Amino acid sequence: MKALLAIIRKELKDALRDRRTLMTALFSSLLGAPLILLVFSTVLSQVESQEDKRQVLAVGMQYAPQLENFILRQGYQIKTAPVDYEAKSRSKEIDQPVLIISADFEEKLSHGEKVNLEVAYDTSNRNAEFGVRPLRHLLDSYNQEVMLMGLTMRGISSELLQLIEVKERYLQKQEERKTSVTEMLPMMVLMAIVVGGMYAAIDTTAGERERGSLEPLMMNPVNGWQLAVGKWSAVALVGVGVVILTIASFFPSQWLIKNDTLRAEFQFNFKDAMFFLMILIPLAASVAAMQIAVALDCKSYKEAQVRNQIVSMFIPFVSLIPIMFPGREPAWFKWIPVLAQNQMMNQVLRGEALNYLTVTIALFVCAGLTFLSLAYIAQKMRKVVMS
Repeated sequence: MKALLAIIRKELKDALRDRRTLMTALFSSLLGAPLILLVFSTVLSQVESQEDKRQVLAVGMQYAPQLENFILRQGYQIKTAPVDYEAKSRSKEIDQPVLIISADFEEKLSHGEKVNLEVAYDTSNRNAEFGVRPLRHLLDSYNQEVMLMGLTMRGISSELLQLIEVKERYLQKQEERKTSVTEMLPMMVLMAIVVGGMYAAIDTTAGERERGSLEPLMMNPVNGWQLAVGKWSAVALVGVGVVILTIASFFPSQWLIKNDTLRAEFQFNFKDAMFFLMILIPLAASVAAMQIAVALDCKSYKEAQVRNQIVSMFIPFVSLIPIMFPGREPAWFKWIPVLAQNQMMNQVLRGEALNYLTVTIALFVCAGLTFLSLAYIAQKMRKVVMS
């Protein structure tokens, strides 16, 4: 036991001395959540600012007095677009879409002919693109009014065409929260776990081999399992530390959210943090064991880094699997590491109750992966010790 504790202390001290490990762990855990929430908050504010602007930029509005009257009645302002609106939209001098009205708009409309309205914007101009939805909603409302007025003038009640009224009824429970914007947070947390512990895992294997300190360590009276568990414990502690710091960063991150919609969706409390820890600590431990196993066969630090980066690419790919299954998620999701944790974290963010069978299955899967990885590491260590 003393030998095992000595190995853990030695490996943990080496990991904390490595500036690359510390900087990566701190950056990925402390800055990830605030940055992503700040970006989401900024984008949402841009979208809502376009909806609240209540301004229409138009070309040829003089050809549509009825439309002009309708827009003004809705509380919007109308401004004439510059002649070179196309160039200014591309250069982002104009932050709104431009409504283009043809000269024969009113004439065709009065004769009951179909007439087109154009909404022009450059797709690279994000602010202008955000303004398309409120403008289209305004034009759809005008189209509806014109249709109803036409029916009324012909003595036809509009209610005859509206025999069915559709109403939406939300099945979401009161305590459940929306997380449409924050669904990327679980993937960010998972990536922080992988990146945060990766350099510690590489340093304790390929790094020591390059420095020539691995062989003297193995000359001590310890067996392969003691070396494997000692190194894994140190790397796992770094990974768990990254998990704790990442989850802790969610609390001050909420202060950076200036958008009311996102603030209402992202409500992270102490209970949610405890659920996150329960979900993520077993995964962090198993990831640490797998990273050591991957790096153990490498003869150089660079080779181990490349291999572990390839393994880390597994997380974003797995996180995209639910897109292939819109609707109810298949039962086998709970058996796939990363996928199960991603699913459970989304449930916590939505305010849903966790299925403890899923939690238990994920725990046993992580424990199994950890044991298999440690067995492989111990076998490889034993061969080196005996050689």
